Amino acid sequence: MDRKNGKKCRRKGHKLPIAAIGALGLGFSLAAASYSLATVAATKHNFSSFSTAEVKTSETSEICVFCHTPHNSNPSGPIWNKQDTGSTYNVYESQTLAATLSPNSPALGQPSGPSKLCLACHDGTIAVGSVLNKPGKGNMAGSFNVTGPGITSGKISSASTAFVGTDLKDDHPISFEYSLSYPSNTEIKDNLTLPAAVKLDSSGKIQCTSCHDPHGTIFPKFMVATLENGGLCQACHDKRYWSTNPAVHSASTVTWNEAGINPWHEDMGAAGWTDDTPQVQSCLACHSSHKGASAKMLLKGTNPGTSLVEAEEWTCLNCHNGNAASKNVEGQFNYMYKHDVKGTYGLHTASRGAAGEPVRETAANLGTNRHAECADCHNGHGAKEGSHTVGGTNGNIIGANGLGNWGAKPTWGIAGNASTVYTAVDFTSLNPGTDNLEGYLCVKCHSYYAYGVMPPNVPSGNANGSLVLQSDPTADMNINNMGIHPVFALGKNTPPSNANLNWVALGNGLGLTNTFRYLDFPGGTREGFFNMTHDSTTTCSDCHGSSVLNDPKGTHGSDERWILRRNETGIGTLQNFCYNCHRRDVYGDEGFVGPDANFSRVSHPVDGLGLSSPFYQSGASTGNNGNKFGNLCLTCHGGAYDSTNNQMKGIHGSNAAAGPSGDPLGYRLMNGACVESHTRATTLAGVSMTFRSVTPATDQVCNNNFTNFTGNAANYNCNTINDCSN
Repeated sequence: MDRKNGKKCRRKGHKLPIAAIGALGLGFSLAAASYSLATVAATKHNFSSFSTAEVKTSETSEICVFCHTPHNSNPSGPIWNKQDTGSTYNVYESQTLAATLSPNSPALGQPSGPSKLCLACHDGTIAVGSVLNKPGKGNMAGSFNVTGPGITSGKISSASTAFVGTDLKDDHPISFEYSLSYPSNTEIKDNLTLPAAVKLDSSGKIQCTSCHDPHGTIFPKFMVATLENGGLCQACHDKRYWSTNPAVHSASTVTWNEAGINPWHEDMGAAGWTDDTPQVQSCLACHSSHKGASAKMLLKGTNPGTSLVEAEEWTCLNCHNGNAASKNVEGQFNYMYKHDVKGTYGLHTASRGAAGEPVRETAANLGTNRHAECADCHNGHGAKEGSHTVGGTNGNIIGANGLGNWGAKPTWGIAGNASTVYTAVDFTSLNPGTDNLEGYLCVKCHSYYAYGVMPPNVPSGNANGSLVLQSDPTADMNINNMGIHPVFALGKNTPPSNANLNWVALGNGLGLTNTFRYLDFPGGTREGFFNMTHDSTTTCSDCHGSSVLNDPKGTHGSDERWILRRNETGIGTLQNFCYNCHRRDVYGDEGFVGPDANFSRVSHPVDGLGLSSPFYQSGASTGNNGNKFGNLCLTCHGGAYDSTNNQMKGIHGSNAAAGPSGDPLGYRLMNGACVESHTRATTLAGVSMTFRSVTPATDQVCNNNFTNFTGNAANYNCNTINDCSN
C-alpha cells in the first residue's frame, strides 16, 4: 500500500462512515450493530487484491482508491477519483411523472451529482480500474487491471447485472428535484416525510444514492432499506388504493410453480423462489427499478416467446397463466375473437391531466389509438378478487376485480341518441349508487366518449362477415329508449306478479321471474345459478365472455364472434346464449315448443304454428339459420342493420320507429334481422308480423323471406307501449 495515499484515506475517512439509521416508519428498521459490520471492504465495491469478491485486481491492496483520491479530485465534493465519461444519456420519460410537467423542468435533464459518479462505472463506458490518480508520488492517471465475471476489457459488460448503460429510459428516474413532483403527484409522499435512510442530494434531488449506499448496507444490492413487502419503494411512493383500498396482490400468498417465465425476477425472503409471493414481492412483482419497460412505468413483463421485456400484458400474464395466479386467462387471448392484449404494443399511454389528478388515458387516445390492455379494465393497485354478482336489482355493478379502475358515466339525452357528455368516475366501492356500473367501464372505449362521431369497425364484422361500423351502446341502451337490456337502468318490462293468470295459477309468487332463469332453475357452473328476474339488471360481461364454460369470467376472448358466450344451460342449441337468462321452456327453439310458453306475454312460437313454425324448424333457412347471426332470437329481436350508416344494431336496446305499419320497433326490441313491421298483441287480437323482402345471398343479416302472419294473442294486457304494468 502506498503510505501517503493510505494515510490520507484513513485520515479523511475513506472507510465507510459508521452510522445508525433510524426506523423508516415502513415496518422496517436498520440495526446499528449489524450495519456497522457492512463496510465497503466487505462489499463488491472492494476491488482490491484482498477482496473476497470475484471482480477485483491483483495490482493494489487499496480499497478507496478506485473511487476517491486526496489530490486533484473531480469533483472535489466526494474527492472523486474517476474521469468524467462525457456520456450523453437517454433519460427516463413518462407522461405520469409530474416533475416533467413543471415550467422550471420541462423534461428530465442529464444525470448529475452522485448519480453521475455512479454511472462512471455502471454505464460501461470506462474501465472500473481507471482512475485520475494512481497511488504514488506522481499522482498520475492510470488504470488497474480489474477482471472477473461481467467484466470485459476492464469495463462492466452489458451481460452483467450491474450494467446500467447510457440508455436510462428503462431505469428509475434520477437527478430531478423531488419537490417538483409533490404535491402535483399525490401518489408520492411529501419530501418532508421521507425516512432518514432515503436521502435527497444537497439540491433536493433524487439520486442513485437515495436508494443505494455505495459503501454497503445489510441489504442486498447496496439498498438503504429492505425491498420486501414494498418497504423501500413505499418510502416515497403512495400509490392510489395500495394503502387505503389495497388490491388482492398486496396480501396474496400464491407461489410460482416454477413453470414458464419466472414472474418474480428478484429473490425475496429466504433463498430460492419457493417462498416468494405477491405479498413479499409487492411493488417488484410488477415493476423493476432497472431494466423495466422503457417509458411504461418500469413494468417488467417478459414475453416468453422472445424473452424480451414487453411491458403491459406480460406483466399480468407471467402470473395469470396458471403458473402462479389461480385465474388462468392467458389462453383466452388466443381465441379467435378477443380483446387482443397480446397483439397490442405501445398504445396504452395513461397520463396525468392536471396536478393532483389520478392517472387516466385521455378520451382522444382511446379513440385514436384503439387498443386493449389489461390495465384498461383492471387496476393492479386496487383490484380485488371476484367477478360481479349476477342478477338482482344491483346486477349491473362492477365486480371486485374492477375496483381501482375508472369509467365514463354518460349524461343521458334524447331517446335513441348517443350520449355526448360524460363524467369520469372512479370505481372505489361495490355499494349501490356509487357510480360503479360495469357499463361505465365498457363505454369509455365503446362510445362517443372515445370515438366521437366516427365509430370504428366491428372487429368481428357484420353477421355476414362484411365490414360494418360499431353502434354506440349509449344510443342503443339509452335509458330513455322504449326497450333496453338493463345495463344502465332497470328494463322497461316490469308487470306486477299477478299480470298473467298463468303465473298466479303456478302459486309460487314469482311473477315474471317465471320467464327468466331464477334460483329454482339451475344454471351453468360458472355462476352456479343465473339469478335473473324481471327486475334484475345486467352487465356487458353477462353476454360477452368466453365460449368455454369453465374459463374465468370476463370479456378476454371467445371463439364466438363479438366475444359472445355460448348457451351454458345444457339445453337448446349452443348459439342461443339468450337462454342463459331467458328460459328455453318459455320461449323454445328448434324442435322444441316450451311447456310453459304461456308464461310469456305472447306464447312462442308467436305464429301459433308450434313445431311446424319456420322459426322452430331446422334447415338451411329456418330456425337458427333463418338469420346470419346463427341465433334464432335475433330473427325478430335486435340484430338489425342500419344500411344508411353501415352500422350494426345489436340486441343491446332500441328506440327504432315503426316500420311501414304497426308499432314502434324499439318496443320489446323488435328491430330484428328480418322484421319490417310489428303490431303488438292484445288479449283480444293476435300479434301481427311483417318481414322484409330480402335477397338471401346478399342481405347483410337475414337468410330467408318469411311469410307475414297474424298469430297468438297476449296472455296479459300491455296496451301502453311505455308502461307494461296495466
